[in-house]
Amino acid sequence: MYSATKKVQKTLTSGEIRKTFIDYFIKNHDHKFIRSSPVVPFCDPTVAFVNAGMTQFKSVFLGKETPAYRRVTNSQKCVRVGGKHNDLKSVGQDGYHHTFFEMLGNWSFGDYFKKEACVMALDLLCGSYNIDPSRLYVTYFGGDKTLGMPADLECFEIWRSLGFEASRIIPFGAGDNFWEMGLTGPCGPCTEIHIDHDPHSTSTIDRAKQVNSGRPDLTELWNLVFIEYNRNADGSITELPAKHVDTGMGFERLTAILQNKTSNYDTDLFTPLFNVIQKHSKVPPYGGLFSSSIWAADLDTAYRVLTDHARMVTVCMADGMLPDQNQKLRRILRKALTVSKNSFADEKLLSQLVPVIIETMSSGYPEIVNKQNSILELIEHEREVYSALRESSQKALSEVVNGNLNVDDADLVECAGFVPAYRELKSLKMKFKNVIPGDFLYKLTDTYGLTEEHFLKLAKLEEMICDLEGYHKAVSEAKLRAKRSFNNDTNSNDMIARIQDTLIELTKTLPATQRHIYNYQYDEVTKQYNIPPLTAKVLGILYNDISVKEVICNGVITATDSISVITDVSNFYVKSGGQESDKGYLVISRSTDQHTKIHPKLGVIDTHLINDCVIHTCKLPEENSKFILAVGDEIVLSVDENHRTSNICHHTATHLLNGAIRALYGKVTYQVNSEVTSGCCKLELGLIGKQITVNEVQEIEDFISRIICLAAPINVQLFNATEILEQDDIIMVPGEIYPETSLRLITIDCKDLKLLSKELCCGTHASNAQQLQHFCITNLKQTNRARYAFTAVAGEAAKKVLKVAALLKHRVNVLEEEFKTERLTNASELELQKIRNNLLHMNIKLPYVFKMSILERLNEILRKLKATVKKNIKEFVEVEMRNLLQERSPTTHRFILHYISSSALMEEEVPLQKATKLCKDRPILVIAMSNGIVRARCCQFQSADFSAEKWLLEFAAIFKCEVWAARGQNIQEVCNMRGKRITTKFEEQLEIAMQRAFEYATKYV
Repeated sequence: MYSATKKVQKTLTSGEIRKTFIDYFIKNHDHKFIRSSPVVPFCDPTVAFVNAGMTQFKSVFLGKETPAYRRVTNSQKCVRVGGKHNDLKSVGQDGYHHTFFEMLGNWSFGDYFKKEACVMALDLLCGSYNIDPSRLYVTYFGGDKTLGMPADLECFEIWRSLGFEASRIIPFGAGDNFWEMGLTGPCGPCTEIHIDHDPHSTSTIDRAKQVNSGRPDLTELWNLVFIEYNRNADGSITELPAKHVDTGMGFERLTAILQNKTSNYDTDLFTPLFNVIQKHSKVPPYGGLFSSSIWAADLDTAYRVLTDHARMVTVCMADGMLPDQNQKLRRILRKALTVSKNSFADEKLLSQLVPVIIETMSSGYPEIVNKQNSILELIEHEREVYSALRESSQKALSEVVNGNLNVDDADLVECAGFVPAYRELKSLKMKFKNVIPGDFLYKLTDTYGLTEEHFLKLAKLEEMICDLEGYHKAVSEAKLRAKRSFNNDTNSNDMIARIQDTLIELTKTLPATQRHIYNYQYDEVTKQYNIPPLTAKVLGILYNDISVKEVICNGVITATDSISVITDVSNFYVKSGGQESDKGYLVISRSTDQHTKIHPKLGVIDTHLINDCVIHTCKLPEENSKFILAVGDEIVLSVDENHRTSNICHHTATHLLNGAIRALYGKVTYQVNSEVTSGCCKLELGLIGKQITVNEVQEIEDFISRIICLAAPINVQLFNATEILEQDDIIMVPGEIYPETSLRLITIDCKDLKLLSKELCCGTHASNAQQLQHFCITNLKQTNRARYAFTAVAGEAAKKVLKVAALLKHRVNVLEEEFKTERLTNASELELQKIRNNLLHMNIKLPYVFKMSILERLNEILRKLKATVKKNIKEFVEVEMRNLLQERSPTTHRFILHYISSSALMEEEVPLQKATKLCKDRPILVIAMSNGIVRARCCQFQSADFSAEKWLLEFAAIFKCEVWAARGQNIQEVCNMRGKRITTKFEEQLEIAMQRAFEYATKYV
């Protein structure tokens, strides 16, 4: 096996290779180690996953954040499954593509630059790692006319000075040597170090020509980016405030080189995983084959795909990414489950790999160790969900594809719209001929949720081609229509949406509003938060949707009049973090009424933030509406303290609820969404592996009540993004994009109950839990298999709810006592029914546990009442039938045909079986009518020519009803008529039916 090192030495393990890299920069060049950020993008909306080592430092490169250290190094966890950097389709087909990989890197933030970076890189590779320099080639940026940028000759000279022959220093254009993270953002020229894996190559000139040609034996090893520029949204490039260095070297590829392997999959990062797969599945061991014409190569490809995807899934889940909220993660997880099932006949292989992955990665990423149980629970949950989905979907797919597609295809199984879309395509195939038009493809996306990959599979089934160009055109036109529809929506109730363009234009030139939303103090006497009024200067006014300098109101206003005010400072909270906007008043200093000393007030009904300016949307006063307001005026901003106090209590309660569930059950818990209003707080959580019942709700309430009694402190700390990533166990909303600076970390620490809640949140909160006074959960709804939506109240709202509960409890106690002592009147019975119906169907705020308990008691009372009624009905029927049979002796009446007259007075279904059992000596047909539904039952046992079925059919024909026999009974002897609701002319139909039945029986009996 060819070795890239200058002489034979001890083979380093992957852990040692990673440590050598980090130690080199820390010990030799005074770098600070910064641990890897999660693969979940934290404050960058431009990427779905962290796909490069520099992602967490992007704000530093843009000058938005001051770096804590000027020299840093780390090993960054990265994922590439979509967009510009997409390695997904190549995974398993070669020896070096991965969805998850590690990026070794070092950075300089305005410190060293090109020469120092090149010197360090070469020293580490040829010194610490002992790589033979004769196997290395380097590239540099050769310039680009379209960018107007010259060649980076400085870089060329640096490599020459370090001993590289000119033939080993190769120029390339922007496509290869001008690095960009995405469509916008930091960028700059780069130099790449490539390594020759071929032990027999001798011609430097020939091999130099093969650099960047895609050869597997001559690959890129390290990329050194010199970040000098920023690509703007319009495509232009501007210089950054300072010059930086960003380097990245693929850890897996470096490990393969240093362990003398031709494929990354042959290193100790993957071989332990292959051993686990082989041990559990009993298939042939991994052979390292890539040829698609050999069966064993297909198995080896499955080995590679499964282990790669297992690593990606494990790391993503350990970093808090959830399949339920990231469809790309779910898709890869399901592909891994499919490969496990189809290639290794064991769906649970993925779970077997997780502990080994964590063990191999724990030295570099110790934070993943304590996430193992959560990861395994998530995978098992997803496996069960996917298994059920596959079972239900595969039958429908098999019926339509007729073996032309793989019904195990994860994409098809997950796409509920594929089957109906295919049926619609088939119905229109003659019209389309051989081409599926773009507008129809767009319809398939819009109606059935199909993607371009689904289009191609549909086309394959019917041997057609897709007009993808027409499809993209249709998508663009739809977006344009949606935009026009939004802009023309003059009937929108949202005034801000209607005049958004006007506000954006107005606020462009205004300074950002200085916000004082956290300036409040709790008053122990009033149990409210005091918010000092704030004097502000008016910067902008919109009156009836038009920007004006001054508004003069003489008291005449209409229902459509509206006014919005922008000020230099504001103490009003703007809706964010799930919390609603504040309400209050703007107190105006000038009035058009010279005889009043009362300052006019504009009621603030909502607030918005545009271009960092707070927009106070106001309602014009119906009284005292004579005022003058102009740009430059001073006004006083007064926040409604009752409203804010309720929001503070409910936002704090949301954190307590989230933290309590995590502390009590320790399961995989994640926040789906939350809403905080003055009336209540709502929190929807995903909770894997735990069912929430009434008992758990009571346990959660008791736990939070104890936290309130213990006055657990609530602290607020400010961090920037880099500092936050150094913290452990922070609760973040999956998929949420956070700001880069001034991040507020809300910590609730109740040591007595072992609760430590740390959440990033911009809302307003109490300073200790006791300020909430009361807490109770008012509703619980299971929204899907593993999601629960909680509604809760705190503070005064909870106090009111508990008071209503106490009154209702007293009334139910009285009614229950009346029932037990047999003093329950009809009016009381109706009241019981009304209370129950109100609890079930009216949105009455009550403690959830209390509500369930009261409903249980009410249902028990009503059940007993119903049983009493049934008993009475049976007695009525029995008395009526006995009297009838005594009056009609068998000698004078050979059969019984009778309508039970007392049934019309009964609400319950009449027990006809009881009635027929009393008649044992002749045929009988009885009819009952209760609650508007007619029923009948017939028994016959005398003549072979006369059956119960035929007799009852004669009667049932008039009502157009079906007849049937109970299980285990002969329909010729016992027959029932299905109940039917009769709304009109029942008596007339009954008379005709009974006459018909009478004539039929008379003929045969």
